[in-house]
Amino acid sequence: MDDKTMQGWLGCWEKKTSPWHHDDVHEAIEKHHEILMTSLTAKNKIFIPLCGKTVDIKWLADRGNEVVGLEASEIAVKELFTEQNIEYTSEDAPAVKGKLYRSTDNKIKVYCCDLFLFSAEIESGFSGIWDRGSLVALSPADQKRYIELIKTLIHPGIGYLLEIPDRDPNNGPPFFISLENLQEGFGPNCSVTKLCAVEKLPPTADIKSMPDMKGMNVFRLTFG
Repeated sequence: MDDKTMQGWLGCWEKKTSPWHHDDVHEAIEKHHEILMTSLTAKNKIFIPLCGKTVDIKWLADRGNEVVGLEASEIAVKELFTEQNIEYTSEDAPAVKGKLYRSTDNKIKVYCCDLFLFSAEIESGFSGIWDRGSLVALSPADQKRYIELIKTLIHPGIGYLLEIPDRDPNNGPPFFISLENLQEGFGPNCSVTKLCAVEKLPPTADIKSMPDMKGMNVFRLTFG
């Protein structure tokens, strides 16, 4: 992630400005979490990139999943564990030039590092990926680079849920990405299906500042 973008997101956490954060479990996860839990070659291991301090992590871990998150802000990572009363330890993670936070029961691991230092060499074998606000947090130029990274983690049968804003493509973040660009980026073995429209936006979301925002939709990506 370029330094300007990184510093912008880190600054939001430092200023305690996180209008994208949900205090509740995301409705798509409540309704469709089974999609993320079991594939033909992996089971109960879910990756959540740019996870912030989402409560989805504990909710999924409480249902028998190993959950691996990634977040650049150490403030967000620490708040994730402390606000949800999860006992944790931390250690240096030289492979990603950052830190690894983990719950004492080893159900939850969160890498605190630059997103683009992560790869399948660090963690693999995911049954599902919950991409809520990760791809669309990036500029269109970085979206292509992001998709190349994610392609190293996917395999036939993996469950992949992706939230995309319905808004002017020239505005962001969150940035719109077309289904055509998704399929082009992930390749001919990827198919994209709309799963649901999001009914509950974060209570702190400043929709008035985004007059072009028509809503959010969750899509399912499948890979043959």
